[in-house]
Amino acid sequence: MVSEGNPLIKAKRRAGRVKRYIKRKVYERNIGKQYKAWLADAATVEVGTVDFAFTISILVPVYNPPIDFLDECLQSVLKQSARNWQLIVVNDGSTKPEIAPWLEQFAGEHAGDARIKVSTKPNGGISSALNAALAEASGEYMGMLDHDDALDPRCIETFSKVVEANGHPDAVYSDEDKINPRGEHFELYCKPDFSPELLLTQMYLCHFTIFKRDLVTNVGGLRTEMDGGQDFDLALRLLSSLKNVIHIPQPLYHWRAWSESTALTIDAKPWAQDAAARAQTSHIERTFGGGTVAPSKIQGLNEVHPKITTAATVSVIIPTIGTKNDKGNARFIDDCVASLRKNESATNFEIVVVTTGTIDPITSLTDADRTVVYETSNFNFSEAINLGRANATGEYLLILNDDTTVAEADPITRMLEIGQIDEVGIVGAKLTYPDGRLQHVGMVMLPSGPTHCWIAKPGKEPGYFGSTLTPRNYSAITAAAMLTRTSVFDELGGFDTAFARDFNDVDYCFRAREAGHRVAWTPYAHFTHYEGASIVRKKADPVESALFHERWDADYRVDPYYSPALNQNLLRIYEAL
Repeated sequence: MVSEGNPLIKAKRRAGRVKRYIKRKVYERNIGKQYKAWLADAATVEVGTVDFAFTISILVPVYNPPIDFLDECLQSVLKQSARNWQLIVVNDGSTKPEIAPWLEQFAGEHAGDARIKVSTKPNGGISSALNAALAEASGEYMGMLDHDDALDPRCIETFSKVVEANGHPDAVYSDEDKINPRGEHFELYCKPDFSPELLLTQMYLCHFTIFKRDLVTNVGGLRTEMDGGQDFDLALRLLSSLKNVIHIPQPLYHWRAWSESTALTIDAKPWAQDAAARAQTSHIERTFGGGTVAPSKIQGLNEVHPKITTAATVSVIIPTIGTKNDKGNARFIDDCVASLRKNESATNFEIVVVTTGTIDPITSLTDADRTVVYETSNFNFSEAINLGRANATGEYLLILNDDTTVAEADPITRMLEIGQIDEVGIVGAKLTYPDGRLQHVGMVMLPSGPTHCWIAKPGKEPGYFGSTLTPRNYSAITAAAMLTRTSVFDELGGFDTAFARDFNDVDYCFRAREAGHRVAWTPYAHFTHYEGASIVRKKADPVESALFHERWDADYRVDPYYSPALNQNLLRIYEAL
């Protein structure tokens, strides 16, 4: 054996370190290259060179900002390439002596521009100031601009093109980034397309979002009792009216990060989380008749649990071949059933076990409400699930792997909190390996195929902008723990038996989305998954893989919930291009 002290071995070790260092530096330099180039192009924009046949009213409430930040904010509107904006500035009784005369001078300099309105009112809070601005607005659309933030010079032009191209939708929002006091850009947020289930717990629309002005006035504008979370509250009150929402995957809004901004730290405005909780509580009371909202373990986030409004029964379908657990003294199916019985207490459920052949001793499955024997010489997962549904009586189906156990109490209830929403057809759960690492927190569609986000990462991994921490929408979730409406399952004809072993869950999700149903995921339903314990699958079936890609590649070349501004490479997802 060659000693580690051998010069040749030492040289190889050094060469390996140098190679890894070079690869890492190339990797770091390439991250965000397109983003940086896009930012640089902003300097080449010509002011006021394009126009559109409708107006976007920009509302700016002002209260004691640093003058240089306020100047940059208003100048960012004046420097827009498009002309179809209206700027309405309302000084909400600022107490800094320099604010009023500065705004008076600004108004005087632009007195000849009818698009610009500047007024002062007694202090009444941010919602009061926004409502005063809204009363002066005349545009088809309105958007809010904080007094210390800035718009990209292409913002109004880009939004206007999107509005025209999409038949004047109800709302349009963009990506955003942050700027520090030195004007340096960082922390680009490449948002997903419209995700109503994410909006339940996170005001991810944030800036820059424009709504049709009449929608906002119809709900009474902003509510002063929601100050600090007024935009979140507005979005939640508008949610049921938002039928057509468009996302622009470009950072057209620059959020100022400084000592008095939540862009830097939630500690700057600790009351903002309380304000968000008021908005969320109001929403679930209005929509679900109640529920609970409480601070989560993660600073700045609230955990939201809507009241279950249905008395529905959930049929749990568990296919099994009776594999022994890792202790060898019981079967996974027995552990799975016992765990559900012990840990789900808030929702009515029945358990339908589908056995592949007669497992021995079948009589030990006394805790199952129904045992169905699936006789086959060629196992087909989709057939097994469809057989289970034929023997289920519940209004919802929970498809569950036999090699799972409950990790946190009442997982069926937690899935039903989201699954009860009319437009939601499928809900997925959080799955972790026995050692706590993440196994399933949603799936994204990449050129390489369906990909589990953050798989094998530590259980505390927050994901991309908290993606593992809050409910949200995905294009697909795994059938290892999948709640679906029975009516949706029947509408779609169940699982496609052409996918006997692979892609059956993803195909089902895609067909559900085609039929107009949303696919959601929640971290509040949590199972431990002993993946591969029952049936080991090392490589996808080539025939099923070819069929899947033939059927879906054209529609999911760009995943709506995984931004095209993010890297599509399997090894570098969630990095800016």
